[in-house]
Amino acid sequence: MKKLIKGIALAAAAAMIVPLAACGGARGSNGAAGGKSSGPVSIGISMPEQQLERWQIDGTNLKKQLESYGYKVTLQYADGKTDLQSSQIQNMANQGAKYIVIASIDGTATGAAAEQAASNGAKIIAYDRLIMNTDAVDYYTTFSLTEVGKLQGQYIEKKLGLKEGKKGPFNVELMSGSPTDNNAKYYYEGAWSVLGPYFKSGVLQSKSGKVPKSPADYQSIGIDNWDRQKGQAEMENRINSFYNNGTKLDAVLAPNDAIALGTVNAVEGAGWNYYPVITGQDAEKANVRAIFQGKQSMTVYKDTRKLAKTTALLIKDLVDGKKPKAKDTFDNGKKKVPSSLLTPISVDKDNAKQELVDSGYISAKDAGI
Repeated sequence: MKKLIKGIALAAAAAMIVPLAACGGARGSNGAAGGKSSGPVSIGISMPEQQLERWQIDGTNLKKQLESYGYKVTLQYADGKTDLQSSQIQNMANQGAKYIVIASIDGTATGAAAEQAASNGAKIIAYDRLIMNTDAVDYYTTFSLTEVGKLQGQYIEKKLGLKEGKKGPFNVELMSGSPTDNNAKYYYEGAWSVLGPYFKSGVLQSKSGKVPKSPADYQSIGIDNWDRQKGQAEMENRINSFYNNGTKLDAVLAPNDAIALGTVNAVEGAGWNYYPVITGQDAEKANVRAIFQGKQSMTVYKDTRKLAKTTALLIKDLVDGKKPKAKDTFDNGKKKVPSSLLTPISVDKDNAKQELVDSGYISAKDAGI
């Protein structure tokens, strides 16, 4: 009888071991039991909105890249609402996402959701926009932010002949990106590094007087949420207030394509027989058409296919237990975040076909050629 009781006890103990192993055990580099996932690795992607064409492209490209590795991917858009984005991020973590890619609406407001997701064991990758003032960000993938602004500033410099010594004075209106987006600071710093000396010497001036005293004051000319309609309203106000008397507007520093298109609309609404130099960023289809039509002057092309591929490869390295290649760092106010920076390209009418159409980024039909 003692042997029988002992045998039953040993069998019961052995039976208890199976559920423990099934519930997790030791975690490997991918956050799964024993270092190997019992099913597809779960990944969440949080994009800020769908109104801007670029975020639709980013989300689709990234989801496709990650799914090609066999991962289970959830893609959500937050409609420009910070509360909704935070809720979506938290839900992704609660539903078992081991890696969450976040393109923030508000880089500061997203921090709490990132921290909660990290506490659930998720790795956080900031995508294109850095998440600020938190230790919860593991990696950051983006394009060289200051280089984007430099390319915009250099284009204005070239088209106005400033390097050749033309004195003007030229009238230039400045706008920056969303005050809640940390990227806007770096874009403006890049542009100001080129244009600032010309403003200080008087070669460039702004009739509206909306020229920040320093790059750190970029928010004073920021356009909320990089929005086209808000950018258009701002330019309409400046045109009606300062350029409605025949004064020529020579150039507009528009930080992205949405605001550039708003600027084009404002100029057309004013009934002018010319377009000033208008910069942009993102190479959206409507803007590429505007470039070929001679309305918008340039855009900064950031191949989101490459950004998606870089981000997906970074996650794959983490899943496979490898250290990702992230040779740069960005300070988010709390830590220096390992970062991968890609190189942007200045595009105008002269090279748009080669860079955008011939590369397959957009079709000739979408470009209007």
